[in-house]
Amino acid sequence: MKPEHVQVAATLRRMREEARVTRDEAALVLGCTRSKIGDLETGRSKPKPVELERLLDHYGISGPERDEMIEFARSSRVRRRPSPYTTAVIPATVRRAVDLEAQAISTVFFSPELIPGLLQTPNYAKALLEWSWENQPEDVAKRLEQRMERFAVLTRSHRPPLRYWCILGEAALRTKIGGPKSMQEQIEHLVRLNRTLGNLVIQILPLGSGPHAFLGVTVTMHRFPAPAPDMMILEGYGWEAVRDEPTQLAQAAHHLDLVRAKALGLEDSTEFMERVRYEIIEMDP
Repeated sequence: MKPEHVQVAATLRRMREEARVTRDEAALVLGCTRSKIGDLETGRSKPKPVELERLLDHYGISGPERDEMIEFARSSRVRRRPSPYTTAVIPATVRRAVDLEAQAISTVFFSPELIPGLLQTPNYAKALLEWSWENQPEDVAKRLEQRMERFAVLTRSHRPPLRYWCILGEAALRTKIGGPKSMQEQIEHLVRLNRTLGNLVIQILPLGSGPHAFLGVTVTMHRFPAPAPDMMILEGYGWEAVRDEPTQLAQAAHHLDLVRAKALGLEDSTEFMERVRYEIIEMDP
């Protein structure tokens, strides 16, 4: 099963739910069983182009997102050719990443410098979105709203909430994105989540912890309901790589465990974040 199949499956499920269509109703559209719709939405099978078009018609999906979806479903390559739709307010690639996040049952995230989108506060996220030259001022509000909605995967009740393990380099607490007040607020948010959400763990990897396999790289490891494969996304400036080969995933999981072993424990990480927040307050009262 290829990673793009899982991405199409996750997006199909989101589209159906947003259209308020049940699986039984979707099955009637295709003249198939309810279980086949379940297979299409978990990546166990891939829709034929004509099936996909009929479902998208019924869900009311049109325009660039529809075109991107059909092109993506037809492609067997992980890295796709440039698309004229990637300059949309919320690019299809971003929406698919969010769909994967929502479809996953557990995720491990590591970044040396950046707090993940679903844990960002509005001011922190807004500062990042405004900094990017790709975002027009009139688009920032829509991108911000979409980013804030991502937090819901951690508290959802219609199915088990996402189990999320976040490892942050100390530098992520000290970049002052949005200014001192923004960072104080962001760190306070992380501290509160670490103390209140049982399905979330935030660990801090202090400066001076030594080398590891993911220096300078942001890593996201998703686990999906069986039989969909686990998936790893590696990101750096201007590039992204998706991996789902079992050998590579096993090696990456091992190295993530080593990074976690270098990081502070849950309580120590929470206390460390509080100390950094107070340092920022003292430096910029």
